Amino acid sequence: MIKPTSKASLKQQCLYMANLNVDKAERMYDFLVKDMNDLPDIEPASKPFIQNIGDQANGVFAWMRENQDMLSQAADFIKGIFSKRGSAQQIPPTPLPPINE
Repeated sequence: MIKPTSKASLKQQCLYMANLNVDKAERMYDFLVKDMNDLPDIEPASKPFIQNIGDQANGVFAWMRENQDMLSQAADFIKGIFSKRGSAQQIPPTPLPPINE
């Protein structure tokens, strides 16, 4: 399966698929690249690791800002569940009457 990200990587993949036969690889490359006008010549530069983490963190914080009302409603709902559960546990249990008396 061919997934080129640049013309350079497409050339390399064509060469591997043609078992390093340059003539076959050139024909295959010409056949494939004629329909890919927007394919870049070289691989796009990848971002550094720290920049990727920063971008992801910014995305998470932006999502939290956009959905702040939903998150606060969810927090209130969870607090309500725990407060109901806690109040139910504070009622002293009443003993059951004896069965055979």
